[in-house]
Amino acid sequence: MAWYVFALVDAIPAGRAGKGLSGALSLRQLAGGFLVVERRADVPPVEFGSLKRHQDVVARLAKQVPAILPVRFGTLLETGHLEEALQERDEEIREAFALVRGRVQFTWRTKRGPGAGGRESGAAHRGSGVGVKTEDDLPKTGAEYLRRAAKAANPSAPGAFRALRPTLQPLTVRQRYQSATPAIPEAVYHLVDRKQVDRYVAAAGTVQTTNPLLAVSGPFPPFAFAPEIL
Repeated sequence: MAWYVFALVDAIPAGRAGKGLSGALSLRQLAGGFLVVERRADVPPVEFGSLKRHQDVVARLAKQVPAILPVRFGTLLETGHLEEALQERDEEIREAFALVRGRVQFTWRTKRGPGAGGRESGAAHRGSGVGVKTEDDLPKTGAEYLRRAAKAANPSAPGAFRALRPTLQPLTVRQRYQSATPAIPEAVYHLVDRKQVDRYVAAAGTVQTTNPLLAVSGPFPPFAFAPEIL
């Protein structure tokens, strides 16, 4: 049987590892941490019950370790493929652990319905780079190319989320904007130190009072800040 992967963690979880989707969890060591896995013959069905159990396992593990990198639902790999996927990724994994260690995620969305600004701004963002590029549009230097690449990888949040910045920026370690897709609405994700969670929640309440079209949820494990390692 293959290994179903839930997350990468930087330490052995405190207490019992517990159960995964249907069987016991186990740990496989890697450079600088561990994989949390379950022996499984097939990928679980994409349905609410399976998705919730997967997320519940990750949320439980997040409370037992300093740093966790959640792995996307449905990741099932044979031992050889697992080892191959992690080859020469040690530095990337260490940097990812350093970013999320001792931190949690909050998620902001707009309350606008389909067809309103939320979905339209996501579609506009996705289409902003479409078209024929002239020579004047191309980067002139390597530094300019890197700046453009960094901006494309982490686009700025649109105006609907502008109210978050003044109050929450001092409490936010990292922000990520995700444009809308056919499956999910646009969102802004904040990475926040665990020791700042109470202050962040209080500040978020103030933002929502003055901006009722914004909704926040969390804290969660840092799903949006984990690189796609597997």
